[in-house]
Amino acid sequence: MNRIWWIAISIIIVFILSIMTLGCIKKPAVEVSDIALRDVSLTGTTVDVGLVINNTNPIGATLDKITYDVYLVNGEQVFLGHGEKDEKIHIRANGQTTVTMPTEISNTGIISALYQGISSKERPKIKVAGSVSLNLKLFSIDIPFEETVEI
Repeated sequence: MNRIWWIAISIIIVFILSIMTLGCIKKPAVEVSDIALRDVSLTGTTVDVGLVINNTNPIGATLDKITYDVYLVNGEQVFLGHGEKDEKIHIRANGQTTVTMPTEISNTGIISALYQGISSKERPKIKVAGSVSLNLKLFSIDIPFEETVEI
């Protein structure tokens, strides 16, 4: 009985991977929709990072985890903060799901961004790079994303 169970699971996995390879099921697209200032204190600054997950598939899914890093980009990348969410998030079928993630960043990075904005003709840029873990019941797929936004 145990052997039959593993064969059935293997067949299902091969079937799902075949459908994904043929293009019937596509990976949802993840993009940064917004970076907004939430709170400023002496120890740090909180920004809301908005992510939009666009699922064009006829079935919904569940995100198990979202992780990302925030960088100041001014010729070189300066690490500002890290965001992570471990709670399950339902992703709608044939639609977009928006997730807002509060992220604590260092005031040193904010001061550097302000200085760059004042001293340069170029506006400072914030880069958000990470991945979402999409749960497909039998296995998970990590979907990377990266976006750079002028502030």
